[in-house]
Amino acid sequence: MTLLLGFAAVNTGNNLLYLLVSALLGFMAVSGWLGQQNLRNLELKLVLPREVFAGQPTLVGIRLHNQRRRLPAFLIRVNLGNSPPLFAHVAPALGAEVPLTLVWPDRGQQQIDNLWLSSCFPINFFVRSLKVPVAQQLIVFPAPLPATPPQAGDHNRQRHQQATTIRGDSGDLRSIQDYQGGEPLKAIHWKLSARHDRFKVKQHEGLGSQPLLIDLSQPGPNIERRLSQATGLIVEQLRLQRPVGLKLANRHIPPQVGFGQRQRLLTELALYNGR
Repeated sequence: MTLLLGFAAVNTGNNLLYLLVSALLGFMAVSGWLGQQNLRNLELKLVLPREVFAGQPTLVGIRLHNQRRRLPAFLIRVNLGNSPPLFAHVAPALGAEVPLTLVWPDRGQQQIDNLWLSSCFPINFFVRSLKVPVAQQLIVFPAPLPATPPQAGDHNRQRHQQATTIRGDSGDLRSIQDYQGGEPLKAIHWKLSARHDRFKVKQHEGLGSQPLLIDLSQPGPNIERRLSQATGLIVEQLRLQRPVGLKLANRHIPPQVGFGQRQRLLTELALYNGR
């Protein structure tokens, strides 16, 4: 439209057309400058949950921080996922966060280097984009599949039970340790925790659940399915406060309970490469 008016102004010598073309060009220049400024000095971060499983929808947070002191940010869209989130307004020196559901199809360590921001501000003539560095890593655990734990008559399991001391929440006091996460509240030693300014938990000799050792030391077919079944066992049995361990070709993790043990085992499965 502006180009056609420019040709018309040249051909006719109409000063009014010259003024109109100049005004349109000036308007486009100002809108372009405002659009560029709208994407500057923005910091983007993914707020990831503690556990991400392959193939399962995961709710993450998209946090946008406006580092400018005076100018707000308008109509910022993060080009991520099937429904890119939109930040309609972010005040100067403040941040905003919106939820987004993402799915990682594969297990293992994932790297997110950059994300793209886009905006149609100030008018919807042009959409400007900017690549923002993120540099975040996350570990995606295998997709959990239901599996039946080995029966008590299994020879290898019986032999391991004889050599393992079971940690539980009943029986004689075994030790006092730092809180790792996942231990029940009744296991916290409140008086000792108050003295040390950090939570201490009581470890007892267990009287109930027998430990479970998941053996992945022997290579075999359908390894991804085996990893998913092992993930399902770890999640379910640790939820029941049953000690769970893992045997790999080059390392052995003794059965324990707690959130720390859950993270160790699931991380091993996520990074498993057959060794």
